[in-house]
Amino acid sequence: MKKLSCILNVAAALPAVLFLAGAALSWKPCEAVPAVSMTEYEERRAVIPCGTPFGIKMLTDGVVVTDFGAVNGRLSQQSPAEAAGLRKGDIITSVNGIAVTDSIALGEAVQENPVCTINVLRGEEELTFTANALESDKDGEYKLGVWTKDSVAGIGTMTYYDPKTGAFAGLGHGISDTSSGVLMPLLSGEITAVTITDVVRGADGMPGELCGAFISSVEIGRLTLNSDFGVFGECAAAPLLGEPVAVARRDEVRTGPAVIYSTTGGMMPEEYDIEIVSIDRGSTSPVRNMTIRITDPDLLDRTGGIVQGMSGSPIVQDGMLVGAVTHVLVNESDMGYAVFAENMTDAENGRGN
Repeated sequence: MKKLSCILNVAAALPAVLFLAGAALSWKPCEAVPAVSMTEYEERRAVIPCGTPFGIKMLTDGVVVTDFGAVNGRLSQQSPAEAAGLRKGDIITSVNGIAVTDSIALGEAVQENPVCTINVLRGEEELTFTANALESDKDGEYKLGVWTKDSVAGIGTMTYYDPKTGAFAGLGHGISDTSSGVLMPLLSGEITAVTITDVVRGADGMPGELCGAFISSVEIGRLTLNSDFGVFGECAAAPLLGEPVAVARRDEVRTGPAVIYSTTGGMMPEEYDIEIVSIDRGSTSPVRNMTIRITDPDLLDRTGGIVQGMSGSPIVQDGMLVGAVTHVLVNESDMGYAVFAENMTDAENGRGN
């Protein structure tokens, strides 16, 4: 393990009141970058591997159906939405011609006219359902008997930053609804600086996690894409880390030693040894292209292996960015999966999901 070089470091033991100053040291305002043609630039793209923790605040485009619940009506007890044919993971986009931007808007549209024409997006298909909302005998309001989600907040790891364009990528996998697995549709989102305050150590059968805190309400970037291969956006502040390295092609990745950059305390990433155990270039899973094993004794001692929150930690091999950590194997906490870096850059530029 070794600390990554940086312009200034912030001690993890600083009291919380000082972390706003710490954010200024770990992130600097981006300089204006000229427009770059990606077709010209990507002949051999170079990015800065990060491993920096960041906070995500995301609003969904429509509301995602996460569950159903029976409405206790005066004459019947059921979920009108489920009875009409809606499913978990459906994205409600409008009710009675009124755009549904959040869960409050959904409730207001139902109160306005309880005979509901509901437009939903199911995968790539646009569907329409009719449901008669029931008047609840508890509060007298009309209800569809559906639980929905309209926003997401959490902590992840930034994979790379492009100093030439100001673009960033993180997580290595998409932000999905946990109940249905459906990718959350992005309306808007921002990222903020985060400090890692604690680690819940993982063990076989019990995944651990990084615990962190948003240290500022100040936006350091915005999200522009939530895809199967990660989240992408533009930075208003750049992480103060290292020099750019080339993005490896899929056929340049090999089994054997590599390193990851990840933050397990404070704000600054460290370098840890891993092994790329196997490579599946024909994988049907978009983000399980490599199987990796943590070999660094310091990381194993601190976290037990791969833990939640490390998703997006960049993998560097032979001086190139080859991928990012995406999953932990639940029954082998020192092992997990990773996505090819080239898959992430393809997705960023519209050539992936």
